[in-house]
Amino acid sequence: MTTVDRPGELLDTTELRWFGDGPLPRDVLDWFVHHSQRGTVEDRTDLYRLDGRADVGVKRRSGTTLERKVRLIVEEPLALGADMAGRTEVWRKWSPAVEPVVDDGASPWVSVRKQVVKRLFAVDGDEREFSLAMRAAMDAGCDVELAEVSVDGRRAWTLAFASFGPAAMRREAIVTCWRALETDGPAPDHLAARCSTLSGYPQWLQTAAGLPRRSSTI
Repeated sequence: MTTVDRPGELLDTTELRWFGDGPLPRDVLDWFVHHSQRGTVEDRTDLYRLDGRADVGVKRRSGTTLERKVRLIVEEPLALGADMAGRTEVWRKWSPAVEPVVDDGASPWVSVRKQVVKRLFAVDGDEREFSLAMRAAMDAGCDVELAEVSVDGRRAWTLAFASFGPAAMRREAIVTCWRALETDGPAPDHLAARCSTLSGYPQWLQTAAGLPRRSSTI
């Protein structure tokens, strides 16, 4: 997950996101937060529009700020470690949305409760204290988040990397971020099998809601 720090800012990110079913496993949380010594916690509810698109996301962050996110490219596979690998996606995000988002009433909105833990790394792997001010001051880096989510009574969890800065640096920044996470300890057993669904929020939500998929055109 990537947040946008200043109103109206346009931000390009390169991302990998996995989802797993059920409650967030305790051993995964302990590994990620290094037994409560790392991370910034956020508890919020976002509203997402379900329009059947996997490459466009529209949401109201915390039910207020309207944001729009568009997938630009799906890149080659990237391997991290512990069998965690996937095709990175390049997304462009506006917050607030700078173009009118037409609500024709045909696309439902769904409430997504999120309990999120965030960490922030520079491109060299050094961890920075997560804050919007710190991110705004960085030219490049990588957000990583672990979250438990709930939608329509369905519980799931997600692990995501979102790197920002010059495009040529972003894929390597994700790999460096992963390695930094593992300096505190190896990834939990069978992590890749336990969060086996690789997708962004728009695609995962339409699957969770049982919606048909529309063509992915920008």
